[in-house]
Amino acid sequence: MSSARFPGKMLAPFRGRPLIAQVLERFRDGGLRSHVVVLTSVDPTDDPLADFVANRCGVPVFRGELDNVVDRFQAALADYPCEWFVRISGDSPLVDAALVQAMIGWADREHDVVSNVVRRTFPPGQSVECVRSEVFRALRSGDLTSDQREHVTKVFYDRPGGWRMRSVICAEPQWAGVRMVVDQLEDLRALEADVALPKSFGELARLAA
Repeated sequence: MSSARFPGKMLAPFRGRPLIAQVLERFRDGGLRSHVVVLTSVDPTDDPLADFVANRCGVPVFRGELDNVVDRFQAALADYPCEWFVRISGDSPLVDAALVQAMIGWADREHDVVSNVVRRTFPPGQSVECVRSEVFRALRSGDLTSDQREHVTKVFYDRPGGWRMRSVICAEPQWAGVRMVVDQLEDLRALEADVALPKSFGELARLAA
């Protein structure tokens, strides 16, 4: 909620509903909804967001540090233990649940991270990252830069040789030029109009050679 470029954006109205509600709606079907947890901060600016998600959307909320998002995720994993977690940004109202399902299917014992942003062939707003929890919990936030602590998966791309990465690409990479993320008010207004989408980004997902 304290976004410098768009303060309060997570509750900004998008197609008649708060932005975060639209994101959560994308996971209503397909068996993913029961596994969703919204991670936000303990900063008072995020009180309205936490209240809305928990009491209006019926989705669990975990609250942690504002700027050290790595620590926030690690603390959440202690409360919600799992072998893998999937990171979805809350400012992606058109994220495709079928794409998430496809990438979960590629998470295996031979890899630590499954990501479609190693090579950016999907639109901004269709970014999906599956991370092995054991690997993430082993990160020492004191050894990370401030950017790496804030941008929770940045360390995996800054040090690609340190982890077993599996890259997922789009079979139609021209989609990379279509913006589907909300960074500022103008993005929200542009996405409120009809945006051309493929039938399924999940069907376009391929493992990189």
